[in-house]
Amino acid sequence: MEVILEKEPAAGYRLVALLEEIAGSQDLMEKLSWDHYGGQPHAPEQGASMSVAKWLNLYRKGLNIWRLRDFELSRLGHEYRVIYAFIPAKDLYFVLAVVERAFNYDPSHPVTQRVYSAYKRLEADGW
Repeated sequence: MEVILEKEPAAGYRLVALLEEIAGSQDLMEKLSWDHYGGQPHAPEQGASMSVAKWLNLYRKGLNIWRLRDFELSRLGHEYRVIYAFIPAKDLYFVLAVVERAFNYDPSHPVTQRVYSAYKRLEADGW
């Protein structure tokens, strides 16, 4: 987040506000586990300001990892994604990364490797 705040302050502040908004809303927190919630920025579902989806490559490997796309950022031309783990047994969410969409979820990309490692550390810690 620090890099984003330095590089693109408007996008960074929007991401911080989004995460704070989600943390303060049980309704939004619940929607973080609704696969394909929200639609697309040009065709959002009624009242949706974000879209949520499983990261399928990792989800198929047994990792409960998701991505969040903020429609306001997309409309402003910023393509960042919040990558997070969902621990349903404890109803917990952990932000693992905030990244530019350009990494394209490539399994060999350093971001993917970092997310995978962070998730495995969560598992090792008993989450």
